[in-house]
Amino acid sequence: MKALRYLNPHIVKTQEIDAPVCGAGEALVRVHAAGICGSDMAIFAGKHPRAKAPLVMGHEFAGEIAEIQAGGAATPQPAIGDKVTAYPLLMCGECWACRNGLGHVCRELKLIGIDRDGGFAEYVRVPLDLIVKFPEALSFDQGALIEPLAVAVHALAMAGKPDWKNAAVVGCGPIGLLVGFCLRHAGLENLLLCDISPQRVKRAEKLNFQAINSADRNPVERVLEMTQGEGADIVFECAGAAPAALQMCDLVRPRGRIIMVGVHKEPHAVDLRAITFKEISLIGTRVYTRGDFRRAIEIMPALPYPDIISHRFELQRGAEGFAVMGQAADACKVIIVAE
Repeated sequence: MKALRYLNPHIVKTQEIDAPVCGAGEALVRVHAAGICGSDMAIFAGKHPRAKAPLVMGHEFAGEIAEIQAGGAATPQPAIGDKVTAYPLLMCGECWACRNGLGHVCRELKLIGIDRDGGFAEYVRVPLDLIVKFPEALSFDQGALIEPLAVAVHALAMAGKPDWKNAAVVGCGPIGLLVGFCLRHAGLENLLLCDISPQRVKRAEKLNFQAINSADRNPVERVLEMTQGEGADIVFECAGAAPAALQMCDLVRPRGRIIMVGVHKEPHAVDLRAITFKEISLIGTRVYTRGDFRRAIEIMPALPYPDIISHRFELQRGAEGFAVMGQAADACKVIIVAE
């Protein structure tokens, strides 16, 4: 089969390799679409601590069941031809988090596409208990967006359900846009998105969000304007960047909440005094639960997904997709098409 493989830092190549062989309790998925994630870019740059070459990356994928080897406790069992994605978390099942139903923060958490071959290929093998079916009415592009949408759904779930009247989202990349969509879908209208990229701000505006370029205008000033000088009820930090970490406490009102969605690759300065003086709740989030996946599938039909997907590349040209993600200013969600 054809597979796009990470071979060395900054080198990915489409190669002919042996198709995976299903073991007991696994399914073979014929991949149709797979999205490039920020973690894939970290692997591509040689900066991921666990990923080892050669590796087929890709944990945001959708396809159809091509083969099933019975075994395990998957309920209900999928059928040949079902449209599916994967809940790509590989959990130890033994640590405190796993024992208490919180396997998404497993002490030894691993992922398909990082710790074993993933979806940038014609076929991928997936444990049956990680197979997630989605409705026939959804496209494979939509199926590939279930995983990142579940990240946004989880962020809102972790935020709780206080009486929000306004919110700010820092970062207009794919996750920031999806968080904005989830907030709007939940009925919140007084919402500001901000980013330093003019192209990302333009895309957010195309999606009918109120958005500003933080390089041109201070987002704190704009948030104070839209909240009568009080600050946002809740802030979603989706940038994972040092300036965002330092500024987020200025965006939120006293007793407000900051939801950490972006992954900071190294320690960054945070205004801990503001957290104390304003009694801010700072809440971390990591990936998603199975319930978040189900909720993402439920709301997917309302997502204007063509405006999230910026580029599509056939598997043979997959290396171009990584080049675009790393260099193109207008890149958002890049999809690798394996059909």
